[in-house]
Amino acid sequence: MTLAALALGLGACGPTAPQYIAAPADPTIGTRDPAPSQVTAGLVTFQVTGPKDWREINRQVAPTTTEQKKEQR
Repeated sequence: MTLAALALGLGACGPTAPQYIAAPADPTIGTRDPAPSQVTAGLVTFQVTGPKDWREINRQVAPTTTEQKKEQR
C-alpha cells in the first residue's frame, strides 16, 4: 500500500503530455479515401535480343553534349 502511494505521488511530479499527444482527435477534419494503385505500374519488360554493335549502343545511351544538342536541332 505504501509503495502504491509512493508511485502515485511520484507520478504526479512528471511533466504533462504535449498538447498534440493529449488532445483528442478532431472529428471535423476530413480524411482522404485511399486511392487504388496498380501493382505493376512502371513495370518495364526486358526481352533478350540478338548481338548488337556495342559502340552504337554506347552512343545511344551516352549523355549528350551541348554541341550534339545543337546538331540535333
